Amino acid sequence: MKRTLTLLLLALVCTTLSACQREPVDLGPLPSVLPDPSSFGAYICDHGDVGIPARAVELMTGLSADMTWYGHFDLGPAPVATANVCEVYDPNDPDQGTVLEINLADLGEEWKENVFDKRLQAGGTPMPELLPDAVGVYWAGPTADLGPVRGEANTFNEARAYLFRNGTELGIRLKHGVAGRDNAADVLALMRLIAPTLMQR
Repeated sequence: MKRTLTLLLLALVCTTLSACQREPVDLGPLPSVLPDPSSFGAYICDHGDVGIPARAVELMTGLSADMTWYGHFDLGPAPVATANVCEVYDPNDPDQGTVLEINLADLGEEWKENVFDKRLQAGGTPMPELLPDAVGVYWAGPTADLGPVRGEANTFNEARAYLFRNGTELGIRLKHGVAGRDNAADVLALMRLIAPTLMQR
């Protein structure tokens, strides 16, 4: 009996210590202004003066500054085929796949009716106006086909945001967000930050 109580006490102490050692979730909002481009490490997927603010990505994914990322953005008249994409990975869980994906693509005006509008019809939330002549949609939760899946648990804290203007779409896919944060608000806040720079055309 005494041995059993000792083991239970040890288990309780270990559990308590583990909980104390966990870093608390940062529930603060994403930055509302872009960082100074000259600051080392301020951006990921950067090329020239264009990139994704690293601090915003850290907050919405829960990853640290040593996150793994791939890609860059080229806003020139003839970007290479591999440009205009940013993929973020967790270096401690490579089998997880991408944690966050951001892509910019010229898709043509027919994309709005064929794909974009159907995301709204599926239950996505219309964005406030971020840029002139641009329309946006965002949501939190699992995604299938063209829009959100309602009624299913958001196990991975997923969220999506899409902004469409002049045949070009900027997409943010948060595949593994942070539990306890407002994941939909995070993708909308990131869109506010990066759209004015990435959707200049």
